[in-house]
Amino acid sequence: MKRTRILQIIIFFVLASLSACQDDLPVVGPDEEASASLFMTKSVSELDENLLLIQAAMQHVDSITPFFDRFTRLYGTPLWQYALPMGEEERDISYLVPVYKEEIPNIIHTIWFFDIQGDTLRYRTITRENEQIRAYQQDFVFDELSYNIFGDESAGELKFEDPPQTRAWGKEYYDCHYGIIEWNDIEVSRGLYCKERTVWISETIDYTDSNPIIGGETGIGGGGGGDGSNNPPPGSITQANLIQKIPDIKKRMKELACGIDDVDIVLVEGVCTSNAKVEVDKETGRKKIILCYKFFNYEYQDQMSILYHEAYHCNHDEAWSSETKMTLDSPYYLKIPQEHVDYLLKYEFDGITNPMTFINGDESMIKNLLCPEYYKNEINAYSAEIRLNPLVSEKYVLERLYMLWRQETLYDYSLKHYKH
Repeated sequence: MKRTRILQIIIFFVLASLSACQDDLPVVGPDEEASASLFMTKSVSELDENLLLIQAAMQHVDSITPFFDRFTRLYGTPLWQYALPMGEEERDISYLVPVYKEEIPNIIHTIWFFDIQGDTLRYRTITRENEQIRAYQQDFVFDELSYNIFGDESAGELKFEDPPQTRAWGKEYYDCHYGIIEWNDIEVSRGLYCKERTVWISETIDYTDSNPIIGGETGIGGGGGGDGSNNPPPGSITQANLIQKIPDIKKRMKELACGIDDVDIVLVEGVCTSNAKVEVDKETGRKKIILCYKFFNYEYQDQMSILYHEAYHCNHDEAWSSETKMTLDSPYYLKIPQEHVDYLLKYEFDGITNPMTFINGDESMIKNLLCPEYYKNEINAYSAEIRLNPLVSEKYVLERLYMLWRQETLYDYSLKHYKH
C-alpha cells in the first residue's frame, strides 16, 4: 500500500507539471489542455497501481513519438476511472479503458485496450467497427461501458444487470452479465454476455503497430519490453547526438543564405505536437529553434529541410498585426483536394478505422483563426523550403505540399474574416 501511494503521488505531480506548448500551426482540434487530459482522471486515487503504471508508460511513449493531440482529435478522452480489468494476476491482466467523444453523446465508440504480460505492455485502439471484435460478438462491451458510465441515459442498445452473474478466470471468459434490450421500457430480449479476454488480446498480438495511435508495445514498471518507438532513421539527428550536430546544422543554414549563428537550437520541454517551432524572447528579442519529439522521426534530409524552414522564419518573418487568436462563431471547413486526401490516407491516417470521417471532420475543421501575417509567413517559409531543399523523402514532399496548400487557403480566409 505504501509503494502504491508513493507511486500515485509521483505520477500525480508528473502529470500536473505537464505544460502545453504553442504549435507552429493554428489549433484545429482540442485546446492545449486536451493533451494532458489524456492521462488525467477525476481522482488519481481512484486508479489501481497497474493503471498508474500504464499511464506512465504511455506518457513515455508520447515523449518519443508524440500522439496525444491526434489521439484526442480522432477518438476522444480516455475515462480511466471507468476502466474494466480482465484477469486476476498483477502481471497477467488486461484493461478496457473507454474513450469518450463529446460530439457523440452518451455512448462509447472506442476502447483503449491494454494487456500486461510480465514487464511488457501491449496496447491497441479498438472501435465498434473492428471486424474481429464483432465476429466474436464482443462488441457488446462498448454498450456495457456506456451503461456503466451513463446508466439509463446510455445511447447503447443494451442495458445490463449488476453485479456480474458469474466470473471465470485466466485468459478465457471474464465477467458475464445479462444484457437486456428494451423497447418503450418493455424488455424484449435478454441474453448472457461474457467478455472473452483471448479475443481482445489477439488484437494486440496480431496488429501490434509502430504508430501509438493504433497500437504498440512498450515496457512497463521499469521492466523489459519494447521502447514504444521506431528506431531513428540511419544517420538522422537524434536527441542523443543533437549537441554534436548543431555546428553542422548552422554551417548548412549559412550555405543556404539563412544563417542562424545567434539562434539557439534546443530540445522541447513539455508537450509539443509540431515537428519544430521558433520562439522569441519578448524582452531580449533573442530567438531559438525548438525541436519537438516528432522531429526525430524524420529522415536526415527531411530534418535539414525542417530546420531550414525554421531558420527562414528567424530571418524573414513579417511582424504580426495581432497575436490574438480569433474564435470563429461557427467552424470553417476546408475542402481538401484529392491529392492531399491521398497523402493523408497513406501517411497520416493509415490503419485508422473510417479515416474519411476524421479527414472530413477534425482535419478539415477550423475553429480558430490567426492574423493574415501568420499564414503569409508560413507560405513564404514553405515556398523557400520546397525550392531550396528538393531532395527529401516522398512522405515529406507530400506533407510540405499539403501544408503549403493549407496555409494558402487559411491566408485567403483570414484576409476576409480575421478581426481582432
